[in-house]
Amino acid sequence: MKLKNIAKASLALGILTTGMITTTAQPVKADETSSRLSVTSKDTQELKGYYSGTGFNFQNVSGYREENKMNVIVGQQLNVISLLGSDKETFKDYDYDYEGLDVFVVREGSGKQAENISIGGITKTNKNDYKDFVNNVGLEITKPTGHNTATRQAETYRINKEEISLKELDFKLRKHLIDKHELYKTEPKDGKIRITMKGGGYYTFELNKKLQPHRMGDVIDGRNIEKIEVDLY
Repeated sequence: MKLKNIAKASLALGILTTGMITTTAQPVKADETSSRLSVTSKDTQELKGYYSGTGFNFQNVSGYREENKMNVIVGQQLNVISLLGSDKETFKDYDYDYEGLDVFVVREGSGKQAENISIGGITKTNKNDYKDFVNNVGLEITKPTGHNTATRQAETYRINKEEISLKELDFKLRKHLIDKHELYKTEPKDGKIRITMKGGGYYTFELNKKLQPHRMGDVIDGRNIEKIEVDLY
């Protein structure tokens, strides 16, 4: 039976589970409270809320396209992925079962609909097996410390996919910066992330705005990422 028919039958029987994620509230630590108080912009608070959320990585799953969406069923959960950019051409066949997909899902909106609504983040499952990671990339973070002064910190960042979407890179990097480097404790202003590829091309994420929806479906070769630079200005 085609995935499309399975989804319709499941919805008719009401067995697709709700996409709402339940978490246990944790005590707010003093430094977290200070962080929230230091943020005055509503836009920045919304950015912090979005990128502090949960991303789900579904591997080696199947999906089918319907209009400008890819429907992916994982267990009994329907995930509806909007195709708003280059992914419309990558998955251009309608009523066709696509197999061997990895899907990075970040739930959009706050509705109580049964399905998970997300944008982009679809890649092809790795063709090769890797013991630890696909690529271990240098991550350089520059943070201002005062007037015309800054510190520079070097880390490494593991890439686990041969193909990786800009959506997944952007989301996971910002989440790391929130957790470890106090991103959005103050206004991001001109802060940015720059992904440099082997061969000289690059991609930029501006930290004062959410990644544009049409870019969330863009896919790059994780094996060809040379370095990642972050300016927290």
